[in-house]
Amino acid sequence: MSARMRLIDRTYVSLDLETTGLIPESDAIIEIGAVRFQGGRRIAVFHSLVNPQRPIPYRVLTLCRISPWEVESAPPFGALAEGLRSFVGSDPIVGHNIGFDLGFLAQQGLVFSNPVYDTLDLARLLLPMLGERSLSTVAAHLGVPTPSAHRALADAEVVKDVFAILLERLYALDPLVLDEMVRLSRKADWWVGALLAAVDEERSGALFRAGKSFRDTISLPPMEYSTKPLSGEREIVPLDIHAIERLFEADGVLARAFPDYEPRPPQIEMARAVAEALNSREHLIVEAGTGVGKSLAYLLPAALFARQNGVPVVISTHTIALQEQLMGKDIPTLLSALELDIKVAQVKGRTNYLCLRRWDTQRRAENLSPEAVQMMARIQVWLASTQTGDRAEIHLDGRESILWPRVSAQSYDCLGRKCPFYQRGLCFLHRARASASGAHLIIVNHALLLSEIASGAQILPEYRHLIVDEAHHLEDVATEQLGEDVLETEVSELLGQMRDESRERPSGLLVHLERLVPGNQELTGLSSEAGAMVAKVRARAQDFFEGLGQFIRNYTAVEGEYDLALRITPALRAQPAWSDIEISCDNLIAAFDGLIRALQKIGGMVENEPLPETIKADLASLINNSQELRRRVDSLILHPEDSAVHWLTLGRKSNKVTLNSAPLEVGILLERVLYSRKDTVVLTSATLSTQGRFDYVKDRLGLEAANELLLGSPFDYEQAAAVYLATDIPEPGRAGYPEMLSKVLIELCRSAEGRSLILFTSHAALRSVQAAIAGPLEENDILVLGQGVDGSPRKLVSRLKENPRTVLLGAASFWEGVDVVGDALSLVVIVRLPFSVPTDPVFAARSEMFEDPFNDYALPQAALRFKQGFGRLIRSKRDRGAMVVLDSRLVNKSYASVFLGSLPSCRMVRLPCGRLAEAVGKWLKRP
Repeated sequence: MSARMRLIDRTYVSLDLETTGLIPESDAIIEIGAVRFQGGRRIAVFHSLVNPQRPIPYRVLTLCRISPWEVESAPPFGALAEGLRSFVGSDPIVGHNIGFDLGFLAQQGLVFSNPVYDTLDLARLLLPMLGERSLSTVAAHLGVPTPSAHRALADAEVVKDVFAILLERLYALDPLVLDEMVRLSRKADWWVGALLAAVDEERSGALFRAGKSFRDTISLPPMEYSTKPLSGEREIVPLDIHAIERLFEADGVLARAFPDYEPRPPQIEMARAVAEALNSREHLIVEAGTGVGKSLAYLLPAALFARQNGVPVVISTHTIALQEQLMGKDIPTLLSALELDIKVAQVKGRTNYLCLRRWDTQRRAENLSPEAVQMMARIQVWLASTQTGDRAEIHLDGRESILWPRVSAQSYDCLGRKCPFYQRGLCFLHRARASASGAHLIIVNHALLLSEIASGAQILPEYRHLIVDEAHHLEDVATEQLGEDVLETEVSELLGQMRDESRERPSGLLVHLERLVPGNQELTGLSSEAGAMVAKVRARAQDFFEGLGQFIRNYTAVEGEYDLALRITPALRAQPAWSDIEISCDNLIAAFDGLIRALQKIGGMVENEPLPETIKADLASLINNSQELRRRVDSLILHPEDSAVHWLTLGRKSNKVTLNSAPLEVGILLERVLYSRKDTVVLTSATLSTQGRFDYVKDRLGLEAANELLLGSPFDYEQAAAVYLATDIPEPGRAGYPEMLSKVLIELCRSAEGRSLILFTSHAALRSVQAAIAGPLEENDILVLGQGVDGSPRKLVSRLKENPRTVLLGAASFWEGVDVVGDALSLVVIVRLPFSVPTDPVFAARSEMFEDPFNDYALPQAALRFKQGFGRLIRSKRDRGAMVVLDSRLVNKSYASVFLGSLPSCRMVRLPCGRLAEAVGKWLKRP
């Protein structure tokens, strides 16, 4: 083959395997598919089923639709290996997550040294705004047909076409962008780098880049940062309540706009209450059960009120799903139906937005990790299309989420108008602020709503009317946003940005400055002084965090799989060992003070030097970051606030320490800095009351002076739902409990024919149960999938909808994050009542504030979570299902009435474990 042949014209082999599982050492290949192609044209194929000489798990049979009898007559892999080796030859191999396939082949002794191209990596790079990157999703996005997913030959054909299109997109990149990506890729061992360099070399002869930088490719529509906000008149023009009610009638505008619309009295009642609260400048708390349609009930009066009075109404949600529903569906449809011309904006917390100055600093860093290089390259491609700089567009994975804070907007080092990117109109954060200025409806998340309070920085325009949906999350978000933390890795990363000598070639801003001004002896001396202070801070930080880590180990039980958490109480602060911590902290802060002074001297000297503005901005940022970090360390260790709870965590896997604090009473803070400053605050959710009362949530959220409205669901739960309570299951930890639990779950899931969601309070318990029940249920063609084991929550729910003979095992977010309408989800099982872990530092500290912490705090909190779990069952008027609670405390404890009294009125049945499956089966089969 000619060395000058273009990449796009070369011959490749696309390869795909189907296997019995994910582990090459213990699983086997069951199908091989390969396609030789050139220029996107198929030349030859290699295909065969493979006898794995072992049973194929049910989950694989359902996924690949390969029957056992097909592979029984197929040859073993050994009989196919040489044929496959000969077919592939020396051509480059292409695959989607190809490392998986090559790993299985290597385990069977078939090792290739060919060049390898992974379409998964290419899709992550070139399609940064694509959320799901499975082969079928990437193919659908690119317009490639997928006739038979999860069959080897069909997938190899799809890979062939996907690779050809992605290669074309690589050639279509802006030359300056491609140049920068090549430069970045040289900093890490990344196979894509060689491909980028080859494409760049092919195109270099026709390019002229003199005097230009890749930064010239960043272009956004012009926007004024100072759009005039709505002001409104202080004298309110009240809404016409009767006119609003008429809009919800069967012949009203909503009926013509929304498919399958029907008037719902609870929805009309809520809309009336929201309108009256806006008119009278009062606060309101509303529980609207599933099916009420609360979004429209507050959106309609809010939109009309904002337009009529020329004022903004802020609507805050917790989940991305609800924000997407409001922005993508409910609000556009509503405004179209009402023929209402108003401005709507969505704004998020500042850390959601890319900071181009911080990103520019990172991309110039010498010692980037391979993960950082890949993220920076993805951002490079993303910048060509994004208008918002919102991290949600780029769909960061777990590794990238850890790196994102390095490039996101931060309050402590924002340079505002002094930032060169701000001056060019390229500040994504300020563009988001400008979009909200002048908007009638402003959609935000709880994190932004509360971070404004915590930081004191005004991101939203002045507003006096607030609606908080998913309000049951407000306390937890306030706890996080109004607290503080210091990560051990945060200190090391900050110091590394100044001077990093961990590799052969020193890097960091101080090194960069010395290279930019080589003849300035005074600057060189100051830089050397600052470098010495960096080393001193690094050494003292190591001593400090090692001391904290040992302190945590000495005062906590080290068993278990979760991170260690230690609440710092007055009693612990009185221990002799804590005095050593304070001395170590004093030493660290003194070193930080010396470092900050050295950096400030450098800042004064370079102010008038002809240096790039980004360098000066980076130096100012490092000074700000150092001052802020020093303040937090001092506050958390040496000068703790009495109104906060403080604790330390030690990562079980990372072995890194984090210092934490959170307010003891968020309700008092919310009343003082939020509610009291607004004319109207509406809190709403499907789960705010316990036993028909709002006392608990009003106390926790601090909204005591509010009108109340409790709206039940329009669903007929008496006919739709039955709750079964196990009367004889042992308590967890008692003899026979694991065996009984597994036996009952297997029987229940068989009776429901899958179609089940099992809720846990512990991931360890979830994994243990999955291991016990998966095999027996798969014998009945029922698939068992576990959260954190078999994929993301969204993927697991999708699998359940596709194949109802599925059982989902979930914890945490699954208690309220699952919305499956219809028969696909007919059984919800709660394994244990969702009480908080008593040793959790925040929970323990807040419990001490009550005379009766169990009944006044722990119990209503758990009852609300229990109610959320029940809410997964009935999602429409036509749904029918059963909930089973395998916790005997709901039978033999007096507080059971708090849990059961928080549920809508429905059939309640108490039965021994041996009779549950039969009873549930009969209920689900009733006409």
